[in-house]
Amino acid sequence: MKEKKCTVISEGIAYGKIVNIKNDNLFISNRKACDLEFEKKAIKESFESVISDLEELQKTCDDEFLTVHIMILKDPALTKEVYYEIDNNYYEASKAFDIVINRYIKQFESSNSFYLEERNLDFKDIRRRVLKTLNNDYVERLEHDKVIIVCDELYPSFLSEFRNTVAGVIAKKGGTTSHGAILCNAREIPFVLCDDLYFDDDSNVVIDTRSKKIYYNCEDDFVLKYKTFKKDISLRVRLRDFSEQGVKVLGNVSQNEELYKVRKYKLHGVGLYRTEFIFMNKDRALTEDEQYEIYNDAVLEMKQRPITFRTFDIGDDKQLSYLKADKKGVRNYRNYPDLFKDQIKALIRANRYQNMKIMFPMIETYEDYSYLRDLTVKYKKELGSKQYLRIGMMLETKEAINNLDSFKDVDFISLGTNDLTHELYNIDRSSVSNYENYIDDLMNVIEKVVNHCKKYNIELSICGEIAGIPQITAKLLDAGIRNFSVSPSLCKSIEEAIVRYYNL
Repeated sequence: MKEKKCTVISEGIAYGKIVNIKNDNLFISNRKACDLEFEKKAIKESFESVISDLEELQKTCDDEFLTVHIMILKDPALTKEVYYEIDNNYYEASKAFDIVINRYIKQFESSNSFYLEERNLDFKDIRRRVLKTLNNDYVERLEHDKVIIVCDELYPSFLSEFRNTVAGVIAKKGGTTSHGAILCNAREIPFVLCDDLYFDDDSNVVIDTRSKKIYYNCEDDFVLKYKTFKKDISLRVRLRDFSEQGVKVLGNVSQNEELYKVRKYKLHGVGLYRTEFIFMNKDRALTEDEQYEIYNDAVLEMKQRPITFRTFDIGDDKQLSYLKADKKGVRNYRNYPDLFKDQIKALIRANRYQNMKIMFPMIETYEDYSYLRDLTVKYKKELGSKQYLRIGMMLETKEAINNLDSFKDVDFISLGTNDLTHELYNIDRSSVSNYENYIDDLMNVIEKVVNHCKKYNIELSICGEIAGIPQITAKLLDAGIRNFSVSPSLCKSIEEAIVRYYNL
């Protein structure tokens, strides 16, 4: 038996047979198509199959990337481009799709944008999913035949291919907030990083995140010990009530269908509803009445629990087909005032329980915030609404941190660590696991924000996947953070950290 050290991304213990996966080792046909309609039908059916698979994944993981993948595949522009390659160049389905999808991948690979780098991984994963579906290439394993996946980088599709057989993952790169990590946490699959990925196929391997080690070429007796060992990490179905400690855990969602997890885990409410996803993959803007129906259903679902709607956050990786938005920020509200007006009025009309908060993203200056707040107040008066409404902002830009002292007249602030860490330290999702390199400086920034909010009696929450890292959760509690807004799949990790912090 041999052993290797590893970096832990998702906690747990796993044992099984090694399966080595090459990320992009896929079959591409180079033959000319004989039946063009047959090839187009194959593309249509493969897209539908992958979408169905992604929708199944959404039942166990609420992360927004699944919604993005589904919307990419439902985008008629993608289908149109593939059909063009089939009709005009007589390519078979796999070749036509590969040509089109690689155009996007190449475009994103040359970008310096953090958001577009994320989309690069999305398109690579979609490429793999669709090509494997077109080729009917699936790995079928018995329910009891547990496997350890070894790969350079964990694509979410790997977890789909092995479905009920994957016990653990070993990869060369990845991060605690990467898409693969979020799925592993949601499905309680241990996930570790290791520089040396040489493992013999079908050899016995044990991952033990307590010791941060991988044991390989193991004897059956050694593996048997782990088979009889109960996981040391207890994951509860419902989050404990930490009201005595003054701590609240809220959920982040992208659509109404995800709200059931907020109820399931007994979360305090919704800390972030990403409204831009209801606008995406449409050929026109939703009307005020259409938006009202969606927001009203969400408010009814949450009943008396607080729910924070972030106004549409478009630009960079999140684009709408019917308007142009190069960058995120207030300029999109100025450029498309009717879109903003319809959304705000729909939200105000849906505020039946007075538990709603409206939050503006990517704010840089107090003038940005006050401009949008004053418009919101104006629309509220036009509607004759007397309902109590709180208006706040996301603090997620370097400019906003530099202008922090000017944000005094704000109802609440949500500290968005995903964008903020990228802006301050150029940290993307795959690098968050190396938080030791920047966490001390980030904590100084967070403490500054905490003190500012205490001074001006501004409610503060932290919104970002970094809060789900137990070691950082403890640091945030030390700094005075008491409201955590994360994907419901990470709430268990936060619970464990809170229990340990307060010795409960």
